[in-house]
Amino acid sequence: MLSIAHPIIRFPLILMAAAFAIWATQTGIAGLYQFQAQSHFETWQNLRLSKPNYTVSPEEYQDISEKYRQSIKLTPYNADFYTAFADMQLWYLANTPNIPIEEQKNIKANILSHYRTALAQRPTWPYSHIYFAVIKARFGDIDNEFIQSLHTANKLGKNEVDVIRITVELGLALWSQLDQNTHKLIANAIERSISWNLNEQLNNKERIFALSLVGMHQKQKEICALMSIENQKKSNMCD
Repeated sequence: MLSIAHPIIRFPLILMAAAFAIWATQTGIAGLYQFQAQSHFETWQNLRLSKPNYTVSPEEYQDISEKYRQSIKLTPYNADFYTAFADMQLWYLANTPNIPIEEQKNIKANILSHYRTALAQRPTWPYSHIYFAVIKARFGDIDNEFIQSLHTANKLGKNEVDVIRITVELGLALWSQLDQNTHKLIANAIERSISWNLNEQLNNKERIFALSLVGMHQKQKEICALMSIENQKKSNMCD
């Protein structure tokens, strides 16, 4: 029996140890870059709240963007790093005036690319899909990719409160731009909102949220036509 000191065994172990050390080092450095970038981003958000006219300079934006890029370069398998970078860019785009049109297009393309990469790496995580749908809606991209994200998020996160809430919000706001299958998805999300079995306070909260949005968008007739008879009665809006 070969001992651990034998070259045949020792050499692979040394390689494994070296590979682990490199991985650990890269992961640690990537985490540091990410921490620094996220700290600056949170500072920007807080400053914006206290000083509505506060804006981030292009130089600051490029400096923090580079930290995000370094964290991704070192750990390209980390989906959270991609979405964090995308969320920062989305905030910068929404809160910075006079960004040149070409740069706006590049930032938008980067945001979508980062989310697509995160979705490819973590395809079963419903929140990546629903947040991607939110971003597509903010950009006015109500296309097949948006619809697919909405459906996938609800398939994977059928009982996730935030997935249902966002689906109801987006669906009712964009109703006229959606197909019949997606109308049924929205109606189903509303049915889930009015038939929760969590506790009385949360049940009422989700019920009121969904039905208030239906009323605000004046979609009672359309939603009732797609609901089950049982939930039509529960909603008290289909009489």
